[in-house]
Formats: sequence, C-alpha cells, structure tokens
Amino acid sequence: MPHKTASNAEFHLTDNWDYTAQKRYNARTEPDITSTVKRLKPFPILLLMVLSLLALPLWGVEFSKEMKALESMFWEGDLEELPAKLLRSKPKGDEELALQSYLNAMLQTSQKDTRTLLTQTMQRYPSTLYGQKSLIEMAKLLIFERKYADAEKQLNEINNFELVERHYWLAYCSQALDRHEEAVNRAKEYLRRQPGGKYVEDTYYLIATARQNQRKYADGIQALEDLRAIHGLPRSKQYYHYLLGRLHHLGGNWSKAYENYKQGFLLNEDSQLAYELEDLLFELKDARGSSIDLSFLYPYTALDIPDLPLEPPPPPQMPALDLSKEPFRAETRPSGSNYIQAGRFSTEANARARTSEMRALNLNAYYFEDKANKSIPWVVFCGPYLNSSETEAVRQILIKNSIDSFTTRY
Repeated sequence: MPHKTASNAEFHLTDNWDYTAQKRYNARTEPDITSTVKRLKPFPILLLMVLSLLALPLWGVEFSKEMKALESMFWEGDLEELPAKLLRSKPKGDEELALQSYLNAMLQTSQKDTRTLLTQTMQRYPSTLYGQKSLIEMAKLLIFERKYADAEKQLNEINNFELVERHYWLAYCSQALDRHEEAVNRAKEYLRRQPGGKYVEDTYYLIATARQNQRKYADGIQALEDLRAIHGLPRSKQYYHYLLGRLHHLGGNWSKAYENYKQGFLLNEDSQLAYELEDLLFELKDARGSSIDLSFLYPYTALDIPDLPLEPPPPPQMPALDLSKEPFRAETRPSGSNYIQAGRFSTEANARARTSEMRALNLNAYYFEDKANKSIPWVVFCGPYLNSSETEAVRQILIKNSIDSFTTRY
C-alpha cells in the first residue's frame, strides 16, 4: 500500500504507525453505525427469515440512552470523560456488553491490552455488531505486524454486510500477498458498496498500484483518472502525481511522467516524497538528456549573459592540471565572478560524483555546502577564470560532455 504524507487525512500503514492515534482518528471520523442502520430500507420478510436462519446480526440495533451516549462520545472523539463513564455504565444484553467491551479495548494505550480485550469481545459476542467490529480492529493490528494471511482470516469471519470496510482491508491483504487481480476485484467491491466511504482515495491508489505490479499501466492510469473525476479528490495531491507519473514513466510516456513528477515536486518541495520525485526527475534526465528541463529545481535568478555567436569557436585545449592532492570539497563558499555552476544536489555523494566527472575533463572542479538551502545544499562549481571568454570556453566543454551548467558569480 502506498504510503502518504502526514497531512493526508486517509489512513495508511507505515513502519511508524501509532495504533492509539489511529483509534482516536477513527473516533473523530467514523459515522454512528446505529444512525446508518436507521437509514436502511426494510427488507422483504422472506429475506429477514433467511438472515435469521443464518444467524446474522440483527439489523437496526437499538442501544439504551446511556450506551448510545457512550457510543456517540467515542465516534465524535470526546474521549476525556469516556473512560469514567464507561466504568459506571450498566449494559444490558449482548449487544450493549459487546459495545462496552469494544470501547474499553479501543481506549487502551498499549497494543497488547487492546489485542486482549478485542479477542474477548470477538469470542464472547461473535454475532453482535461490535463483536464484528472487533474482528476488523484485530485485522488492522495483524496487518500492522505484516501478518496478512492471519488478518485475511479474521476479515473473512465477518458476516455483517453493514461493515463494508472489510472489503478494503481484504483488498489490502491480497495486494500484500501478491494476489494483484484479487486485490483489484476486492477493491472494486468496496467502491461498489461504499462509493463515498472514507477509504475511497486509498482504494483507487491500491488498484493503481496493483495494476502497476501487473504491468497493466494503462489500467492503473485509468484508475487514477477515475479518482480525479470524483469531486474533492484527490486530497493527497503530491502522492497522486507521484503515482500517476510513475505509471506513465513505466508505460513509456516520458513527457507525461515529467509533467506529473514536476507538478508533484512543486506542491511540497520539502516533503520526503519530494526527494523521491527529484530522483525520478534525474532518472528521466539521464535517459532523455536536454529535453528534460530541471531548472525549476535550482532557485536562481537568470543571469544577464550577452548573446553568443551562432557558431562559437571550438573550445581551446585547457592546460593540464594536477588536482590529485586537491580535496573535492571546498571549505568555504567561493566569491567573485567568472565561475561556472554545474549542479545542485540533495546528497553530498552526488555532488562528489559530478565533481569527479568534471575533473576527469581536466577542470578545476569543487563542491561546497550552501547551508542556507537545506533541501538541496551541495553545489558543484569550477573556476574562477580570467575573463568571460575563458569562462564560456569551459562551459562549451561541459555542454559537449552533456553536463548542464551556467556562468555565475558568488
């Protein structure tokens, strides 16, 4: 499952998943299930009889005023007074006992205690609404532990058709277990049953990623186009452009890939995803050369350089330099004019590699750290040169060797 930035409102599993924080998020965002049940249209009598014979949960669960208030407090995120009120509550019947047990589990601060209480709720009240919801929460814990087969087993025990969310998590498990076509089918089932659900955006990303794994790039692109057609989506715009660009890239449409990588990068240049987008842009640059314009990565004002002759003279032979004992890294920022800058990099290793490449051309290249720019601080340069003619001659050497550069002063 693709990961998202911290600003995304949807839930995504990462190695740093805070299960307690996620439970608090659920409490703020999930609807009151009893109000959802009230909106259901009556079923035919025959269907209700069949459902009863199958021991499915009763639709339209009604809680006492006290228990309904506790339920509302949880889903609305009003958790400060909930533990004390839950302790004093007097549930009646399995449905209310299951609700009390579920809320107690979800209020625990340790994963171990949450697991223990969820297990009790599942085992004691398996056919109740919150007994079934406990299966979903237990499956999420197992997914966090990467026990996808066990999580899938828990989800398959759910028989309450109201809990449509299980189809999303089943699709997640299928994807993690490399059953990509099954993942797509399960994801589509979630979208069919709950087109306005809280996992809609994640579900489209899951489908697109599954199609990428199947090398069905056009189908993945179509899934993201379907997502964009929904009003108000996507919310995670940077991830959307990252994934769409990747699908175009793998599908051979480098211009669309470049367009989406660039747009995604400019949305938030300081995010972790921006660094991945930057690497992908350089990957495109390596493959397509000067047709890929990366000038937007370098926040410099264009210099006023006089027009050059249409056919500049061939670059002169530079005198041999012995830089074998010279350090690659300059201790201080250079100053003055007639310098050439040949790249700005997010990692020192990349700056050192570019410097080494230029020294192989018999150029006095170095790099320095621009501490004022935290995201791309490593700057490669060569010079200074005696005059603008010599500076331009060196720049022509770099152009001939497919190294982008420009004349500058520091």
